[in-house]
Amino acid sequence: MKKVFSVMLIVVLLLTVTGCNTTGSNEMSNLDEPTGTSNSEGSTTKDVQEFVFGSRNDMVTLDVSKMNEEMSALVMYAVNEGLLRYSEGNIINGIAEDYEISEDGIVYTFYLRDALWSDGEPVTAYDFEYSFLRTLDPETGSSQVDEFDTILNAKEYYSGEITDPSLVGIKALDEKTLELTLTKSDPFFLLELAQGINFYPVRKDYVEKYGADYGSSVETFIGCGPFKLTEWVQSASITMEKNEMYWDKDNIKLEKVTNLIVPDENTLAGMYDLGEIDAIYSITKSQTELYPEYGYRTGGTLQYLAFNCREGNVLSNKNLRKAMSFAIDRQSIVKAVASPGSEVADSMIDPSITIDGVPVTEKYPNTTGISPNGDVDKALEYLDKALEELGISSAKELPKITYVCMDSTAHRQYAEALQARWSEVLNVDVELSIMPVPQAIGSLISGEFDIFLVSMSTGVNPDSILKNFTIGNGNNYPGWENEEYTHLITAQANNGNLEERLEQLQQAEAIILEESPVTPLWLPGNAYLSRDYVKNLYFGRQTGSIEFIYSYIE
Repeated sequence: MKKVFSVMLIVVLLLTVTGCNTTGSNEMSNLDEPTGTSNSEGSTTKDVQEFVFGSRNDMVTLDVSKMNEEMSALVMYAVNEGLLRYSEGNIINGIAEDYEISEDGIVYTFYLRDALWSDGEPVTAYDFEYSFLRTLDPETGSSQVDEFDTILNAKEYYSGEITDPSLVGIKALDEKTLELTLTKSDPFFLLELAQGINFYPVRKDYVEKYGADYGSSVETFIGCGPFKLTEWVQSASITMEKNEMYWDKDNIKLEKVTNLIVPDENTLAGMYDLGEIDAIYSITKSQTELYPEYGYRTGGTLQYLAFNCREGNVLSNKNLRKAMSFAIDRQSIVKAVASPGSEVADSMIDPSITIDGVPVTEKYPNTTGISPNGDVDKALEYLDKALEELGISSAKELPKITYVCMDSTAHRQYAEALQARWSEVLNVDVELSIMPVPQAIGSLISGEFDIFLVSMSTGVNPDSILKNFTIGNGNNYPGWENEEYTHLITAQANNGNLEERLEQLQQAEAIILEESPVTPLWLPGNAYLSRDYVKNLYFGRQTGSIEFIYSYIE
């Protein structure tokens, strides 16, 4: 099925700049104890349970089925609640008071607690059933449907192979019991439920009343989380207040949370200096020099280069793509441009994804020999092969190669560093086309680029990014088609044997890295600021990023 473009890509690239949207391990970064340096200069005090933080971007929607970007997920994490919640590095029970897993690992039965929506109506298993099936319904047009692939017949339903939703393994047995049936045992399923941003309940009456406007304003949304949305001034501010109907309200200390949306990074810094905000969600690398008390988080997002492999494009030549890849000195670029906590990547799988405490990338490493500092000799060897295949004698005779770059400081810096490296090592001229974000994204979707820097969440499953490059997938931005790769990705997704599955995934990764329609660059870090009187503030992984629900002002 052709998926629509994920808005998460837009916001991750915008909001993080050199950063990322999630942490990279199952351990949370506690903002009280930042990974970076710290001092107490500039600290202020506060005597009300109100938390104000600044970010550069607004959320897009609170429609669970259509939500697919970070700021919406951040707010949804506070104003709604799924069956499970990923909090402070652990899976904890949310609306599900308890659950059982069948002996074969196929059937998950969740028993709901007595929980209420913010208007006092009870939360039921039917609200979850309705939400999940609505997301999968082709008429909804959700870009997040593959998050449900593990569930029986979910893929068949959203792809149109079956039209009867009763055949999907999502069943409300009664008001307090939800049964989810999988296609195979999946050790990542509970993590996906807890961390995924599309597994929240939805009130059917609100959707029916507001239609396409559902989730677009305070009036058209209702949640059952620790906070309730009380004001949303688009492109200016988002205000949440403690939800007195929340089942665990006694453990919620903050009375009010306000997110001020300020696009200019220097204005945000000035507001922090004046004590107008308590935290800044993300600061640039240059700002870390001005604020030695910054903290940082690592991972959860992979940035990779997509090379346009479509017929007629110069980078449809595999050896030219490989030359471009081996010429990159990832380590030097990370050191010069990226935010603290950024790490060089040699795999399309996040090294923080583990099995029994062992990183998947350690047990099943890639076999392509991507070097952190590049390999000039190999780059030149592949360039010579490419020139011979293209029937030209020098790199200067290559057709124009256009790198479409989003208009942000960090993305220009990345693009310029890569451009200089390709010129220095390969004598290949790459033209930068710097565009406003919407136009750049439009070029990516339409295939009107030669090179594009893509950011994607790495998820909790090792196939999260790799599955995007199968034939016909809407997120296959390079337009690369390989039947053997597609077969391996499909086979591992349906394989109940975890060891065999990971071996198939390793084989698939070897193919894509050898063919180089994409090349991994780095797992970006993200620097932030927070006053020391804000306690128990965490950056999460995947669900909402900044976790303030159990925070308090000291």
